[in-house]
Amino acid sequence: MARALVDELVRGGVRLAVISPGSRSAALAIASADHPGLETKVALDERSAGFLALGRAKAAGEPAMVISTSGTAPANYLPAIIEADLSLTPLVVLSADRPAEMRGVGANQTIDQTRLFGGKVRRFIEIAAPGPEPDQNDFWRSAAAEAVSRALGSAGRPGPVHVNVAFREPTVPVEDDGRARSEQYPHDIEGRTGRRPWLVWDVPSPPPPPRIETADADRPLLILGEGDYDGGAMLEVAEDRGWPALATALSGSRGRGTVSTYHHLLADGVPAPLCPDLVLAVGAVGPSPRLEALIGSAELRIRVDRWGRRLDPERSSTHVIHADPVAVMRQIGQGATASGWREGWVGADLRARDAIAGLLADSPHPSGASTAAALDAVPWETLVAASSLPIREVDAHLTRQGTVIANRGASGIDGFVSTARGVASAGRATVALSGDLALLHDQNGLLVEGGEDLVLVILDNEGGGLFDSLPQATHAPHYERLFVAPPHRDLEALARFHDIPITTVSGGNDLIDVVRSGIEMGGLHLVRVPVDRKADLDIRGALDHAGASVAASG
Repeated sequence: MARALVDELVRGGVRLAVISPGSRSAALAIASADHPGLETKVALDERSAGFLALGRAKAAGEPAMVISTSGTAPANYLPAIIEADLSLTPLVVLSADRPAEMRGVGANQTIDQTRLFGGKVRRFIEIAAPGPEPDQNDFWRSAAAEAVSRALGSAGRPGPVHVNVAFREPTVPVEDDGRARSEQYPHDIEGRTGRRPWLVWDVPSPPPPPRIETADADRPLLILGEGDYDGGAMLEVAEDRGWPALATALSGSRGRGTVSTYHHLLADGVPAPLCPDLVLAVGAVGPSPRLEALIGSAELRIRVDRWGRRLDPERSSTHVIHADPVAVMRQIGQGATASGWREGWVGADLRARDAIAGLLADSPHPSGASTAAALDAVPWETLVAASSLPIREVDAHLTRQGTVIANRGASGIDGFVSTARGVASAGRATVALSGDLALLHDQNGLLVEGGEDLVLVILDNEGGGLFDSLPQATHAPHYERLFVAPPHRDLEALARFHDIPITTVSGGNDLIDVVRSGIEMGGLHLVRVPVDRKADLDIRGALDHAGASVAASG
């Protein structure tokens, strides 16, 4: 059964299996390791394993799978499954289980694993322990084919799928393991000829867009967020029709004539010269809440998502559209724009960039902003940003084109190291930016089997520096202990424990040189940037003031 399931998952497009050791899952692990079309990695911690597969699926755009034994082991996948659910990432979870007769009777390492993840998975499939009956191969392979297709969005949206597979002993591939006996399965387990999938499910196309009256709007604005759409086609239409386009780092559309300094430009609100009357927002446009204020300033506020999600946290939209964003843009972008409208946004962006660069060059202290700006000059192909401060600094200071990945579905810091390693396993030059807490939160991600090339840059600011700019810093009792939570750990000692090279730099050109060298050398490298929280908060304030001054000057 395990060989049939694994083979069919590979036929459906799965290329990586992340395996956590266990006895009940032995058949699945061995079948995966033996399959010539499947890469396998071993992760001791199932939570880390889930995020490793998640990172690979995000980077490669194809489903990855995780394999666990029974009991609490698969429960550790829940954080990664939540992120896969919210970020529409195809993930296949194979959990081994005890057979039906061992459930509910106090058998060792047995819990109720049926529908363990509730509505957070696109499909739950239960596969009973195999017996001698014929034609089970039809069910096994059709179940695996359905699992992959559901993960890819055949039933509405991509996301995680849970397949719970029961096994009796012996769990190793012998007829007699000294504890139990089993006969060889006498029936065929072959798949379709020509390596074809057992069953092909089509992914539905989005519906056509509705007609929206926008004739009176002459200050239209396009905001590109994280989502499934053709960003290049969107920008071609925007340029042709004179729309300014703002692009979040996660959109992948920076460096294509898009505005990137909006976070600082909007620090004091939306200035009149930059106030739109129509906003078309595509996908998820976080993490800067200032973009939500910008959207809210327009009379027509249109949100569009290819998969039909309502990405409208302020509930400010006038239209929420389930359609192909390019089709929506071509339909509504017909009217003439006001004279100088696009030029006003582009000019403000260029002046803000110059002001930001000058402030960072003059600052004697390394900061999150200067680190993100330095990474802009490093030849990575994929940049992975942790939640909290790192993704905010990347979104505020990345200017060039490139793929940026972050776990912004639930915005958790959990599993970051594993996610970055999963992204790097896709084979592109990868740099990751983390805080010290995100690194320590997923230390077990450093225990995963290696082989990928990754430079992990750590902003070591002794705790949760983002809280310094939140109300807790002013109003919360026991602020340092309860919120900043400084870990007081030596990251260089941690790297030595894991036998991973680490370099401490002061930022700027040193950071650029060390990260570039790490990319060229290959392997896993840590780069530590010591950051003083007070100086970091001051530079964020100064950058906001500079951006707001540029915006106010017109």
